[in-house]
Amino acid sequence: MRDDTPAVLDLLESRRPVIALLATEFIAALHPLTVPQIERAVAALGFYSVETTLLGEEIVAQEYERLYAREGILFALRSTCPVAVDFVRKFYPALTPALAPIVPPYVAQARLIKEVYPGDVAIVYVSPCFARKDEVYEPQFEGLIDAAIDFIELKKLIVESERRPAHGRTAEPARHRPGILKELSLTDGFPRRTLLARNMTDQDVITVRGIDALDRLMKAVVSGETAPTIVDMLMCEGCIDGPAVNPGLSLFAKRNVESVAREMPGATRVSTRALLSVLPSVDLVRSFSPDAVKVPRPSNEQVAAVLAEGGFASRSDVIDCGACGYRTCVAHAEAIFRGDSTWAMCFPLQRRRLERAEEAAEACVTLDETTGLWNRRAFTDRLELEMDRHVRYRTPLCLLLVDVDHFSSVNDLLGEEGGDDVLAALGKMFTQNLRTTDMVARFRGDQFAILLPGVPKTAAFAVAEKLRAMARRAHFDVAEGYRTDVSLTVSIGVASAGDAISDPTALIEAADAVLRQAARSGSDQVGLAPG
Repeated sequence: MRDDTPAVLDLLESRRPVIALLATEFIAALHPLTVPQIERAVAALGFYSVETTLLGEEIVAQEYERLYAREGILFALRSTCPVAVDFVRKFYPALTPALAPIVPPYVAQARLIKEVYPGDVAIVYVSPCFARKDEVYEPQFEGLIDAAIDFIELKKLIVESERRPAHGRTAEPARHRPGILKELSLTDGFPRRTLLARNMTDQDVITVRGIDALDRLMKAVVSGETAPTIVDMLMCEGCIDGPAVNPGLSLFAKRNVESVAREMPGATRVSTRALLSVLPSVDLVRSFSPDAVKVPRPSNEQVAAVLAEGGFASRSDVIDCGACGYRTCVAHAEAIFRGDSTWAMCFPLQRRRLERAEEAAEACVTLDETTGLWNRRAFTDRLELEMDRHVRYRTPLCLLLVDVDHFSSVNDLLGEEGGDDVLAALGKMFTQNLRTTDMVARFRGDQFAILLPGVPKTAAFAVAEKLRAMARRAHFDVAEGYRTDVSLTVSIGVASAGDAISDPTALIEAADAVLRQAARSGSDQVGLAPG
């Protein structure tokens, strides 16, 4: 959001008296500061005086009462919210003439300040939302508000002012002025009398909050499904729900804060109707003009093409989860076509892409994390390569499957971490005692696969016996804190490629069969497959 505090600081450094015009939600927005603390903090910034828009809300509510009392009123869109107003002007321009031509409360209050305060005073409006920071600069309000900030920016100014010497000016002691009894208005200038005088069950007066609800109502009005006399429309649940009003608090908490502040004893209250009778009148008329937005509408074929880019084969494949911020995948596709969004906003699509990327990355992994040996995927690729070479050139090829006997007892003794260390040490021993052309891989669990290309069956059996004997004699160093005199035995199955075994699966099955037979025969043995 645009930061407008530099303009405010420039005004405070000028010779003009500067009035801080706070939206009535200031108590909730600046909580936990009390009203006197807020007044002192604003005075410390160098403001000449502090006003609120409460009286402006009452003035505007009175004007709405007069508007609704006119005979022949057919349809009026009542809103002091620039977001709701602009939504009608841009997306339902035909309904623009129905917008009630009355200024928002802060404009009424600013005009009253210009009438009451002597001299050339500057006004800084502190808004509960961001949209009004632009609205104050509309041509029909030109020269009225000198600068506009939100409550978040005001908080920042207050915090920073505590680190600087106090400004030379002092604020007018507003706490000595009587308070105003809010008699005419409800939320943001909506007149109380309108609600009391009309039957809320016959849809004569409709209240909408939020763009979605407003959009549905406007569609219903345009299509003739409903014909209310008065529509009260706001983007939020009143300006107390605005984005700059203490966003860390819930709406209910903010309402409680304001309720408690209004009930504080000791303040004299003056009737609004009595006060308005002695105050100068101000201009409350504003105008609206349509500002239609031309939204490109893609064809069905174009929507289908955009959906395909997002991984949806057709409209029937969409999921309409709403994670992107649009109600449907088709609406999101239309926004992407217009350039208002991208598929990066689609969470399910990004999740699928991440899963595919993880699978692709996993496919590139060739080493076993525990032992540092080749993993089963790398072993399978190498076995297929060596088997193809054997079939074509008839070169010898043997496979050893090695299983640690009773490995569960090793895990029971050492724990999982110690068991992993034993497997890593055993694999390292195998690798150090084989050729660089041989391949040692972790096959599964506590099993190893050793590929011996160019080695005939008899020599492979001798290699297996050598490894079995070495494992029996070895004592392995394991994780720190465990015993270091761990010993174990292994069983080995040996199979050789040949006429009867000419594919990788058959070779593995043959070695596995004699391995299981060796284990059943008492372990610490080498089994040789026939063929």
